Amino acid sequence: MQFYTRKTFLPLWLFIFAVLPIMAQEEISAPLKVCRNLIEKGYKAKNTGAYTKALEYFSEAEILAENGQWQQELFDCKNNIGVVYVNLSNYEEARGYYQQALEIAEKDPKDNLFMVLNNIANTYSYEKDYQNALKYFKSAYNNPKAVNTDLGKIVMAINVADTYNKLGNFKQARAYLQAVEKLKRIKMTDRFWRINYAETFFIEGKTDIAEQMMLQLLQDMGNDKDADSYVYITELLSKIYTVKNNIEKAIFYAKKGLLYTHKPKGRIDLYNRLSDLYFKQSRYSVAAAYKDSVIVTKDSVAALFSKELFETNKIKLKIQRYQNELKINSEKQSAERTLFAIAIIFSLLLFFFIYRVLKNRLLKQKQEKIIAENQQKIVELELDHLQNSIAEKNRKLSAKALYLSGRNELIEEVINSVSKIKEVSHNEEVANYIKSLKGYLKADAEWDDFISYFEMVNPTFLSTLTTSHPQLNPADIRFICYLYMNLDLKEISNIFSITVEAAKKRKQRIAKKMEIEADELYGYILSLN
Repeated sequence: MQFYTRKTFLPLWLFIFAVLPIMAQEEISAPLKVCRNLIEKGYKAKNTGAYTKALEYFSEAEILAENGQWQQELFDCKNNIGVVYVNLSNYEEARGYYQQALEIAEKDPKDNLFMVLNNIANTYSYEKDYQNALKYFKSAYNNPKAVNTDLGKIVMAINVADTYNKLGNFKQARAYLQAVEKLKRIKMTDRFWRINYAETFFIEGKTDIAEQMMLQLLQDMGNDKDADSYVYITELLSKIYTVKNNIEKAIFYAKKGLLYTHKPKGRIDLYNRLSDLYFKQSRYSVAAAYKDSVIVTKDSVAALFSKELFETNKIKLKIQRYQNELKINSEKQSAERTLFAIAIIFSLLLFFFIYRVLKNRLLKQKQEKIIAENQQKIVELELDHLQNSIAEKNRKLSAKALYLSGRNELIEEVINSVSKIKEVSHNEEVANYIKSLKGYLKADAEWDDFISYFEMVNPTFLSTLTTSHPQLNPADIRFICYLYMNLDLKEISNIFSITVEAAKKRKQRIAKKMEIEADELYGYILSLN
């Protein structure tokens, strides 16, 4: 009969409950990997100035991040799309994406909140809407979740001060700069702090102090010039010398700044400044040439903007198609998941049905096994009871037969002892008693009856015993029969009319004849049957 256990179903359980999380994990990890790869491509394209390509990568990644609800990836996409639109001079579009990024950052600030508040403020600053720019810069500066390091506090204080300078409020600008003056500054933040601090004096009208501070900064920089800070220094020096009516130096520093300015907006501002400066020197042809440069640059920017706008619209259409494709694929995957779920549920129901059938069969088999075992136990108990009953009767009968045999031996010994007395042998009355006693001597017949009965119960014992040990005499065999019938030495000594010690010695003597230990005699004779 075959028995089933729960282990039979283990592989199926493992398959069903292991494949579901694996499939779910693969379903999540594959799009997430694609999303992160697109973001990485977007960074590379943005850093090389390929803004339309960057916009395409970030937009595709944005759709995947929204579908997967991956907040950090979604923030990166929206924030970087905003950065791309800033570089395309589309500040309103950029702010829209920055605002969406801000909503994500407010739930999980990290460094994101600082970044996006700063970016929003910059868009207003580029449009010369300094009040709104100031609002977002100060919001970041006063928010401990956004500014949680000394570096962040210094950067945001510089931005606030720069905006106040643009508004002409040098006192507020100086107050913010002085608030972080004692904090440790890295090279870049130190340069911009000093530029903005000098500008507060320039706005206040203390041009000598501002000039001295900027010249000292140039000297400290040496050959270690970075484009951003150097352009600001030269621009401020050009303004200072313009106020001082030192036009040559003003032109000199404006041209120096032009060498390090690559962004069109910055170049347009410097072209205008140089044109105005040359006009003050009455060098009208040179001034006109720089005005032409302004026009050419603006036309170039306009053409570039139109081209970028066209490319951006193309990308938007492409993204819309991509979004539609994703939606179709998502619906298809949803249908496949539903079908798979139905298949799993059906499999589980089928498995449960099979499990119940096999479980009932297993239960029935166990019950049948228990019934069979109980029946076997009943039979064994009945056999044990029968054997015990037979053994008890066998013991009583054999003890009685052996007792009679022992009694006859005793009578015979008494008769022999009395017959040897001369006085008794001539006494007729005593002789009659002796004759009467001899009538009770039936030892041979009783022993023969015992042997017949014993062999009937134990058919092979005596033959095996005498064959294995021919040296045993009838008395030894009788003694062994008593032992086999499980009589103890005290009972045997009573039957033989000897002491227990004598019975013990006889047992040892018989064991010696059989060449075994006395303690092993009983076990040995039991094994003969």
